[in-house]
Amino acid sequence: MSRFSAKVRIAYLTLVILFTGGVFLYLLDTWGVIRLEEKLPFLASDPPRAPLSEDSQTLLDKEALEKQEEKLKEKELELQELEQTLKERQGDLKQEQQKLEEARSGLKEARAQLEREAEARETRKQKIQQMAERLGAMPPDDAVAIVRGWSNVDVVDVFVQMEKNAEEAGEQSIVPFLITKLPRERASLITTLMMDAVAERLPSSEQPGDNPEPQQ
Repeated sequence: MSRFSAKVRIAYLTLVILFTGGVFLYLLDTWGVIRLEEKLPFLASDPPRAPLSEDSQTLLDKEALEKQEEKLKEKELELQELEQTLKERQGDLKQEQQKLEEARSGLKEARAQLEREAEARETRKQKIQQMAERLGAMPPDDAVAIVRGWSNVDVVDVFVQMEKNAEEAGEQSIVPFLITKLPRERASLITTLMMDAVAERLPSSEQPGDNPEPQQ
């Protein structure tokens, strides 16, 4: 037991001596008597950095500005590309809008044209009805004298309407008699044309639009 106690004492004294020696060396280093970092390199601290000179600082500032300028140029290029893309899209939209306006204008004109044609057809229809009623009430010679100056299309339209009126009234049509009083060649042509029933389908250069109103 005494031996074990002696070993403990020796270990304890050794630790006390080491600790005391460490504190003493630290104090000597602090007072500047000795420099431990020279004896023990792992205790050496990083050497202080010397302050940058004015030229070095200016160079670093210049490099930083150049990098910022490069970034700004890149942003400027991106903005220019975006602006160009927007302009192209605006141009495309203007073209599409122009096409739409042209199509709308064309549609409006086509509708107006259809209305004019429908109005012209209605006017002609009314005029044909009026002339059919007038010729039906005239003496045959007077009626033939009037239709001699008409175009074949007008004569056919009026004669067809006269026959329709006579049929609706349950009367005998005088159209065949009027045709016999026309020159033979024209009477034959009028008869053939009336058999076709539709004046718009006539293979003739004379169309209803050329003479909207039968001559009197």
